Amino acid sequence: MASRAAATLQKPVLVYDGNCSFCRYWVDRWKDKTGNKIKYVPFQAVPDSFYGVTHAEFSKSVYLITQYGQRLHGAKAVAVLLQLSGFSTWSWLYHRVPLAGFAAEAGYRLVADHRDLFYRITKLVFKSEN
Repeated sequence: MASRAAATLQKPVLVYDGNCSFCRYWVDRWKDKTGNKIKYVPFQAVPDSFYGVTHAEFSKSVYLITQYGQRLHGAKAVAVLLQLSGFSTWSWLYHRVPLAGFAAEAGYRLVADHRDLFYRITKLVFKSEN
């Protein structure tokens, strides 16, 4: 089913937790960078097992589903999202610098496991952009 559905995607889709303030904040920032190159959808608006990913999995991490049905999640999904939008530095670092991908995934997991704390920190750091 995923391969048939993948053929219908006209652009990559980033699926995120629409109930998460931290997630919504960063999705809004990424939308500004990516324009209409990426479609953003809260996982609450997709069926369970959308492209083989369950709601439980979506609740723990963002997923980028490419037009070809490739499913990327976590820091790798964010790096590729930015690369597809013309911001390739993060993807280059993730894939080319030794241990950068590992460090990025560890950082992503830390933030994902403590979203409320990092949302408050984000609001403090980016207070002028609220």
